[in-house]
Amino acid sequence: MQTRSVLEFVDVDGHSLEALAPRERILKTASDLFYRLSINSVGIDRIIAESGVAKMTFYKHFPSKATLIATYLRHKRVIWFQMLATATEKPGLSPPERVLAIFDAIDEPLRAKTFRGCSFARGLAEFGPEANTPEVQATIAEYFTELHEFVESLIKPLALDKPEQAVIQILSLVQGSFVMAQSIPNGGIVEANRDAARLLLEHGLSD
Repeated sequence: MQTRSVLEFVDVDGHSLEALAPRERILKTASDLFYRLSINSVGIDRIIAESGVAKMTFYKHFPSKATLIATYLRHKRVIWFQMLATATEKPGLSPPERVLAIFDAIDEPLRAKTFRGCSFARGLAEFGPEANTPEVQATIAEYFTELHEFVESLIKPLALDKPEQAVIQILSLVQGSFVMAQSIPNGGIVEANRDAARLLLEHGLSD
């Protein structure tokens, strides 16, 4: 995982707007609006107004909306992978338990009333191949590549018959949890997918 991003971004979600410097106020405001509504439906003027900064200040830190969107997504990526690292690196976990800890990490966020789905899956829908936003598209692609590599690193020690297939299956269960939790108000979705992940890991072990 990328340590540069950890150093670059403040966890704006953990601070009030008034306590933040102008750049972080813009980022927090954009983050709240982008996630609650959608990226393409929120204009720069609204972000400027709600963050309480001057237009000149906004453009000093973010020369374009695309730059702000990419920064927002990188911020989300840092927070997400910090959460995964905290869950999967707890002392005493066996290799299979480290994989299953991914589901433990996402359970609470997916139950929250403010949950609106995966920021990056939503980004894929808003910035598909036809969009002329290379920085945003690259940021989204980097996230999914990093997530694949992260799960791959947890699967590797398990000596499975088909490790790459297991990686894809775990990723599908994780991403499926996001979609199902957004569409169906059922608190047991993550637990059900965790059980499915446990079964596929048990049956995929080499003889």
